[in-house]
Amino acid sequence: MSYLSVGLAAALWCVFAASAWSKLRSRAAQRAFADSLRPLPLLPGRLVGPVAAAVTVTEAAIVLGLGWSVVAALAGRAGARAGATFALLATGLLLAVLTTGVVLAVRRRTGVRCACFGAAERPLGRRHVVRNGLLLAGVAVALVDVVVGPAHRPAPAGAAVAVLAGVLGAAVLIRLDDLVDLFLPIGTAPPVRREP
Repeated sequence: MSYLSVGLAAALWCVFAASAWSKLRSRAAQRAFADSLRPLPLLPGRLVGPVAAAVTVTEAAIVLGLGWSVVAALAGRAGARAGATFALLATGLLLAVLTTGVVLAVRRRTGVRCACFGAAERPLGRRHVVRNGLLLAGVAVALVDVVVGPAHRPAPAGAAVAVLAGVLGAAVLIRLDDLVDLFLPIGTAPPVRREP
């Protein structure tokens, strides 16, 4: 793995770790995630619980796979490239499915709330499509880099910088709703008419 793919894998690891943890931390959190899926189009009610559990388990598996890939690459282990390829393919597949659901929810104006990283506070919107698009682009770039890039063991200092950059990028994506809200104009109340 190059520094680029190490940084992207670190960013993806952080995003999926935060997402998986938000669902695994309690039964109530898992139920809240399942409830956020109920209004999604094309998802029958009886499948909501199993799909929510499958997403959570897949996210946890991706966290393990991406983490192992980065550690294996830094340790110079044989099989690091194959492991990274498999982990990135699984990440891309899950993201493609999730992004399709987000796009359908936004297009049909279902009012589904984003429970990606915990409490479902904001309805899914274009910003969530953009975020998932950025994550998919990161997966694609990392996958191409891993598959066709030269195989070499990253130096520890460079890898540390790449991981730090990935963590910072992930923090922006995880807190995207808050950052967008921070820079949106504050709504003002209409002026009060006073009688003379």
